[in-house]
Amino acid sequence: MHIDTPLGPVTFAVEPGADVAVQRAEPQVPGHFPAVTLWTATFTADQTGVTVTAGLTATASDVTGGPSSGEWLDAVTLENGEAAVSIGGPDEDRLREESGVEGSVEYVDDRTITWRLPSAAELTIAVAWSEPTEHPASWFAVGLPFEKR
Repeated sequence: MHIDTPLGPVTFAVEPGADVAVQRAEPQVPGHFPAVTLWTATFTADQTGVTVTAGLTATASDVTGGPSSGEWLDAVTLENGEAAVSIGGPDEDRLREESGVEGSVEYVDDRTITWRLPSAAELTIAVAWSEPTEHPASWFAVGLPFEKR
């Protein structure tokens, strides 16, 4: 499964498996930011030991960036002169607080994040893109609440 972005596809791998729903969402970003496109992938695991990995697997030229975590957020943000793309989801504190799950989050490399859920849970990972700015709107979109459509 993947979500196409201006910098290339963000792919998801799930082991051993989970139900997944991919949908467009409405970003909640301050009005002074450029327009943002936001998609979410929600994984519902009813078994133990589920691992979800999300990463930008193919990129446009001159892409830079890497991990860009924040409060209750683990994310990567990558950009070039044309677009900024962020992939983000809950950090370990948010997993514990909101889902009651003692999960873990690991940056595999500058473009990939893995979430490990030791018990049944729901995990939403957001993928957003916008034009590049000093503080990418895409990062705010994956870290703030959003409405599923």
